[in-house]
Amino acid sequence: MTSRRFGGFLKSSFQILKADSASFHRIPLPFSERYYEKKYVFRGELDDIEFPPDRRKLNPLPRTPILASGERMQKYPRRHYDLRGPETVNHLLNHFQFGIQALEGGELLIGHLDMIRATINRKMDEKRMFAIWRVPGPWKPKTRKSLGKRMGGGKGNSEIHHYVTPVRANRIIVELGGNLDWREASRILTGVADLLPFGARFVSQELLDTEAKLEFYIAEKNVNPFYPPGQALLKNYAGCRSFISPWHLEWGDTTFK
Repeated sequence: MTSRRFGGFLKSSFQILKADSASFHRIPLPFSERYYEKKYVFRGELDDIEFPPDRRKLNPLPRTPILASGERMQKYPRRHYDLRGPETVNHLLNHFQFGIQALEGGELLIGHLDMIRATINRKMDEKRMFAIWRVPGPWKPKTRKSLGKRMGGGKGNSEIHHYVTPVRANRIIVELGGNLDWREASRILTGVADLLPFGARFVSQELLDTEAKLEFYIAEKNVNPFYPPGQALLKNYAGCRSFISPWHLEWGDTTFK
């Protein structure tokens, strides 16, 4: 910066910040300065975190299932059952920190899994963070007819085109942990969740605990005779079973497809 430009900069700064209150302009600070993102190294309750023994970044998942020698992959039916309803096994955080949770059922291609791995590995700090998969690699075969073939004939004339990983609602897809703040974890995982082919969100252990407490409080203080909806479905109030499927009776809720 030349002396003339520097002098003009000082003059304009003096005019903005001079004592006259009518000409004083207050410039707001950016979000990163108003809310400083702390780089935790050691913090009381985080000192006992168990890091993975071998690798802290996400490993690349195989593109196809690993078969034994001489084994041939069989063709699967569509099996929409793999996508229906809520997840009842892998719906909690094993390391009690942060992760990505699916909000609805869907299928993950190998491209989606590679995108998750590349984005998280690029943004995370391996010295104080770790990430683990909570879903397997693509294992469900999807058939597709070759270009120009006549339709019909069943799956006998179709070939396995690609493999997918089916995911149900509330399934934890990936976990992120270590010595980090929730703001930093949200910055890493929220962008990944927005790019998935189905609805997903960033979750923390505190958020899941709060939602569980709210559900317990509502159930405890409830005075509505039609709550929870599973009871109304079982008793067929107002003929409500004619508007639902047998799956909703099993789940006890109509929010899942």
